[in-house]
Amino acid sequence: MDEAHDADESSRTDENSKTEPGISSRTREVPPLLRQAWETATGDGDPLEALGATRALKAQLPTWEAQLVKEAIADGATWETIGDSVGVSRQAAWDRFHHDVHDLRRQMRKDMHDVRKKYRDEAMRIRDSYSDKLGPRKRGRGRGGSHHHSDDDAEA
Repeated sequence: MDEAHDADESSRTDENSKTEPGISSRTREVPPLLRQAWETATGDGDPLEALGATRALKAQLPTWEAQLVKEAIADGATWETIGDSVGVSRQAAWDRFHHDVHDLRRQMRKDMHDVRKKYRDEAMRIRDSYSDKLGPRKRGRGRGGSHHHSDDDAEA
C-alpha cells in the first residue's frame, strides 16, 4: 500500500493543483496563525508546546472549514455533497455552515443585480441611439388605433 501511495504522490506535479473535472484549481492562502499552529503542533519541539499549538489549531479550524465551504458553494457544490465531505447529513451541513455562506450569497446577488443594471442601462443607451437615428416610433397606425400593421398599411 505504501508503494502505491508513494506512486500517487510522485505522480502529482503540484500539490495544490487538481485535474479532476469540476474541481477548482485555486491555490489557497493559509492564514499565518493556522500555519504557525500547524507547524508547532506537528514539529519536533516540546510536546507541551505542541499541545498548546494543537489547541490553537483546533480553534482556527472552524474558520478554515467555513472558508472551504464558501469555496465549495461558489464552485457549485450542494449541501448534500458538503455534508458527505464532512460526514453529516445535508441538513446538518446547512445548519452548521449556512450563516458563513450567507455573506457570499448576498454578495453574489448584489453582483448579479449590478450586472443586470449595467446591461439594462446599455440596452437603453443602444435603443436611444437608434431612436436618434431613426426618429420617434409612430404609434397607433392602422385600423382603430391598433399597434399592429399589415403590409397593406405599409403601402398606404
